[in-house]
Amino acid sequence: MRFPKGISVFVALAGATAFAEAANADPSDGNYGDHMMYGGWFMGPFMMLVTLGLIIVAIVVVSRLFGTGSKSGSALHILEERFARGEIDRDEFEERRKALSR
Repeated sequence: MRFPKGISVFVALAGATAFAEAANADPSDGNYGDHMMYGGWFMGPFMMLVTLGLIIVAIVVVSRLFGTGSKSGSALHILEERFARGEIDRDEFEERRKALSR
């Protein structure tokens, strides 16, 4: 039975990775390296907070880019529509537009 090429490559890479990890481990000192040295207890939570901050910043940026816009812009748009439909006259339009721009 022949496997698709992608599965064969995956199995070969998985086997090579497992062999490399087993060959890399040095149980002679019982420590497997200094994983918690050089600020490991501090850097783990710090990097988690940095990552969380970056996610929040990304959400804010995306929401501002694709948001509905500011309320004064939509109010001005409504005012322009009312003026275009003839619901308000030019004097009232100018007065309200000045009030919105403040």
